[in-house]
Amino acid sequence: MTSLLTRPRAAVAIGAGTALVASLFAGGAAVAAGPFDGRTVFPQGHADLFWVTKNTAGEAALAVHTDGHGVLPSEDLLFQLKPSVAARTASADAIAALGVASGDTIYQASERFAPGQLFIGFGYDSEAFAIDSIEIERTISNFSGPGEFALWYNGEGGAPLLSTATSVDSYVSYGFHEHANWGFTAEGTYTFDIAATVTDIASGQAQTTAPQTYTFYVGEELPQDPGPGPGPETTLTVTGAAVHYHTGEVAALTAVQSPEPVSDHFHWFTRPSAADEWTVVPGALGETYGFVVTGEQQVKAVLYDHDHNAIAETDPVDIHVDDHGNTPGVGPELAVSLDEAEGALTISVAPDARRSELSDLQLNTVADRYVSEGAITGITVTDTRSGAPGWAASGRVRGLVTVDGARLDGKYLGWTPKVVSAAAGQSVSAGAPVAPGFAEGNGIKGWSALGSAAAGASTGTAVLGADIRIEAPTETPAGDYTGVVLITVI
Repeated sequence: MTSLLTRPRAAVAIGAGTALVASLFAGGAAVAAGPFDGRTVFPQGHADLFWVTKNTAGEAALAVHTDGHGVLPSEDLLFQLKPSVAARTASADAIAALGVASGDTIYQASERFAPGQLFIGFGYDSEAFAIDSIEIERTISNFSGPGEFALWYNGEGGAPLLSTATSVDSYVSYGFHEHANWGFTAEGTYTFDIAATVTDIASGQAQTTAPQTYTFYVGEELPQDPGPGPGPETTLTVTGAAVHYHTGEVAALTAVQSPEPVSDHFHWFTRPSAADEWTVVPGALGETYGFVVTGEQQVKAVLYDHDHNAIAETDPVDIHVDDHGNTPGVGPELAVSLDEAEGALTISVAPDARRSELSDLQLNTVADRYVSEGAITGITVTDTRSGAPGWAASGRVRGLVTVDGARLDGKYLGWTPKVVSAAAGQSVSAGAPVAPGFAEGNGIKGWSALGSAAAGASTGTAVLGADIRIEAPTETPAGDYTGVVLITVI
């Protein structure tokens, strides 16, 4: 077995002290038909794939942690890399990791967040396992695909975490939330199994999870099975129609297939009366149709296969208006939209909080270290997702540096997180204090919990901050040091 140790207790940052959006799967996920029938397809957004949690028996288990859909088994999911956004000319790192030649085209989900693309990582449940308490070795097996697959970091000289091209089949990591590049060399379907061995660092005890199968599809459009043809066994009826409506009332109709669903391709039609021609309703393509009632009309739905052949249609449904002798006039039409991206989980920094001046480094009373203190604030987390699934915000400081190149490692920084404000109905908790790693530990050089909101009480805007403390060695060179707090939310 060839393995590679990842950067110790590190988590790849996806942003710095500026606005950062954790893209949601909720806007892009759909249920596949054809060969991937029933799987939820993710062509964009954020998730952690080789995610280690605990099952109901308290044993380590692998799953997928997604934004918007929670924790899901990998066999229910399909991750799609569309060439229109995933095609790349191989970089030096990709060439080494995937075994391709200079100038070759690869298909990549990037280590860095970009709107409209897959942003996928790995990690573990920090509620099931204390941060920095475990190491995880993940091993790939049973790989199948039309090309090669590799997982690698930027700027590592092409040393892959996993690579089917160079037979690197396992790697060890410590970080509870990391991101890397996922690359493929050809279009088509890729499947592979991942198992994880979780070792408690303090006791040395280890347990290995059952393997999980992960599936990727590289291609612009998913393959489809031929759709069902028309048949007398499929009938379509409309439910939800009221006996009568008042002018301005909202109607919501649903087309129901019987005996079981055979397609998801609908069109809805309306006409003023039985003597008029049917007119298709623009944009009404699903099993439900909602509209504001302004007059008498008839409505019907037609079900089609994937070649646009009609399978079944409903009988006309009469929309009857009765204002009980007090019919109002119909005034201006109103229109307002809520973009899918508005249901989001975002983290940003308030403009007036983008720089924090800490006190000058001065010797402590026993003169064995330099000490500085200060605070950060204005780290704003906004959750507008339906279902209020909860969130966890984290931060880290890799290090500080002077303009002359003198460095102060991030391990010498610690913090005490605090909740500055929270919306009514939110349940937000501050992360645990982290001491500077002057004598031991890693300080906040690795990802450290800043705050979290409980599931069911996470909707709204919360502002987080932290009191910062630096304990630096006495040999630290003089100078003005600057750095940045990296932030992320999942």
